[in-house]
Amino acid sequence: MKFADKMKLYRYQKGWTQQDVAERLLISRKTISSWENSRSYPDIFMLVQISDLYHVSLDDLLREDHEMINNYKEEHTMNKRVDKIFVLCYFLNIIGAVVIVLKPILPF
Repeated sequence: MKFADKMKLYRYQKGWTQQDVAERLLISRKTISSWENSRSYPDIFMLVQISDLYHVSLDDLLREDHEMINNYKEEHTMNKRVDKIFVLCYFLNIIGAVVIVLKPILPF
C-alpha cells in the first residue's frame, strides 16, 4: 500500500478530517491533501511526527511505497551534489579572497 493510501486509512480510522490532522501536526490542510494525493512527501522530521500521531512504526508507514523511497533516494543524491558544489564554491571564494588580499604586496 502506498504512503498516500496509508495516510488516508490512518486518518479515517481515527475519524479525523484533513484539517484535524493538519492542526495536530501544525501544518496546512493543503499539505495533508498533497501527501494523500501523492503530489508531495513529508520530510523525515514530519514522518516521525506522523508515525507518533497515528501510533504506527516508521517501517509500517513507509514500507511498500517504492515511489516514495525512490523520491528520497533522488533527493539524497541531489543534496550530495549541492553539498559538493557548495564546498567547491567555498574554497574558490577563499582562494579569491586570499588573492585579493595579497595582490597589493605581490611583486607582479
